Amino acid sequence: MPEMPYASVQDMIERFGEVELVQLTDPDQRAVQPQRAQRALDDAQAFANGLLAQAYRLPLAGCRKPAPTPQNPRATVQVAPPQLVRIVCDVARYYLYDELAPEHEVALRYKAASAELRAIADGKAQLTCPWGGAPGETLASGALGDGQVYSHFSPRQVTDEAAGSYR
Repeated sequence: MPEMPYASVQDMIERFGEVELVQLTDPDQRAVQPQRAQRALDDAQAFANGLLAQAYRLPLAGCRKPAPTPQNPRATVQVAPPQLVRIVCDVARYYLYDELAPEHEVALRYKAASAELRAIADGKAQLTCPWGGAPGETLASGALGDGQVYSHFSPRQVTDEAAGSYR
């Protein structure tokens, strides 16, 4: 299963405004440079995956969001959990800034996003799908072997007598 993007450049524009993204991505201040914003999003997703992998089997399946159409009123689309979209956008935004005071709103949101990811990784919080279902398989419930031990110890092959002077 291919990895779904957790957030897009458009998600960042909707959350933080086009003016801010132009300022952060284009030295000439003309337009959002999607390549630079996407690089920050890719880095933020890798950071998130590094922590999520402690709690979820990757890649995540995603949430089934209703997307009715006139032809199919029961249609759905796979999307990232909304809280993960927010987290990844906050981390990517932080990555786009060169210098920030620790008390700056962007730095504080980055710290909160990092703490939330660590809580998910530690099993103190979890990703949720507001439309029902689960965004992916948790390792606690689907880890290799489901708690069974897959090792076998053979009986001792070397006896005291055979070891001789190596004891």
